[in-house]
Amino acid sequence: MKNYHRVGKVLKITLTAWVLVCSMLIAISYLLLQQIKTEQTDEFIEMQSEVTHLYNEDGLNALLDEYELSHRPIWHKHESDERLDEEGLLFSLYDKNTLLLGSTELTITPVDEAVWQKYDSTLDEPISALYIHFTLDERYSLAILQALTHHYIDTRNTLISINIWFTALSWLPILFIIFSITQQYAVRIIRIKNALSKVAESPDSERIDCDNTPDELNALVISLNAMLDDISDLHTTMKTMSVGIAHDLKTPLTRVANRLQYMQQDIDMLETHLDKASSDLHTVIATFNNLVRLNAIESGKHKNGFVELNLSSTILDLAQSYEPVFIDTGRNLEISIVDDVLCLADEDLINQLVCNLLENALEYSSQDAQVWIRLQNHIDGALLQVGDNGPGISVQDRSHVFDKFYRADISRSKPGNGLGLSIVKAICKVHRGEIQLLEHQKGAVFNIELSLLSQ
Repeated sequence: MKNYHRVGKVLKITLTAWVLVCSMLIAISYLLLQQIKTEQTDEFIEMQSEVTHLYNEDGLNALLDEYELSHRPIWHKHESDERLDEEGLLFSLYDKNTLLLGSTELTITPVDEAVWQKYDSTLDEPISALYIHFTLDERYSLAILQALTHHYIDTRNTLISINIWFTALSWLPILFIIFSITQQYAVRIIRIKNALSKVAESPDSERIDCDNTPDELNALVISLNAMLDDISDLHTTMKTMSVGIAHDLKTPLTRVANRLQYMQQDIDMLETHLDKASSDLHTVIATFNNLVRLNAIESGKHKNGFVELNLSSTILDLAQSYEPVFIDTGRNLEISIVDDVLCLADEDLINQLVCNLLENALEYSSQDAQVWIRLQNHIDGALLQVGDNGPGISVQDRSHVFDKFYRADISRSKPGNGLGLSIVKAICKVHRGEIQLLEHQKGAVFNIELSLLSQ
């Protein structure tokens, strides 16, 4: 995998260098050809100066003799094309707007500065040529057309060949690198496939090997391993829940069966047996209701019902409604709530969270215990604390208090199904909050951190 990553980096560097070199070759070729055209333009202008000087010094006849124009006065299309192909020059001499001699293919319109234009030849493809039409005196004017030099054409063809050969040859190592990457990629895919086959046989123990190579396949492997961890956790949870459900339902259902048998044997105690059987069945129903409730919370369905909630007033109202219950049982409930703590939440879930914690304190704290519920602003949000100074939770049970169906030794003699704190943790999770059982406390103290509305 590391080799694959290195080859990938080499490919990127190679492609970048190849693009830069190609761009440099094209730029150099363009500048070189432009330089040749510039030199030809300078020579063409210099020729114009020589023609003008010769005409001014020696007259028209000297000019005609110099460029061998007098013996072929008029060149029509075919003759003009042949002369341009052989000598690279065409001339046209005008007496005002009348062609005296030279090519019939040059324009009459004066062009004072040399310009590049196309000349359509019957012998070859259109030719790029320099053209100028200037006056010799008040009567005569001269047009000159000079084809692109063979030096330019040869240089251009050479540069094109160099670029083509460079492109063709330079692609060989690039194609080799691409082939190597493709092969290594295929090998990695096969390895992942084989690893997944082993994982299918042992999902709880086997994982796909990965390294720190930052590529797409490694990211996929990490995601697959994370998914397998979640599946493993789910598998463990299902096994735990199955055992918990079987354990918690076995006792009340056995009692119901025994009550029915007692009813057959003892008709006089029918009403008592029916009441106790009904109580046991309510316990079973409550267990299933809590399981359904827990599943709904963990699935995140309640997120659609999140609203701006005044946490302070909601918790205060609920705590005050529990205050008489605590007094009747000989306990004292201390309420300390700061005003106007706002959060985005589901009110029913928040109520159930608080109810479960207060019911837990009622159930497991001592008869004269001090119980408190506090809400205050915190550095990262709101801090809700529910605690008591009762016997607390043993060290061996502390790490399991939020597990489904887990019941500590102290609670096994009391009714319940071990889902209360699991529901509390699920509610915290769906609100992106954190719940913690504080250590080194006399009783059971739970801290819950929730994000404020502003966050």
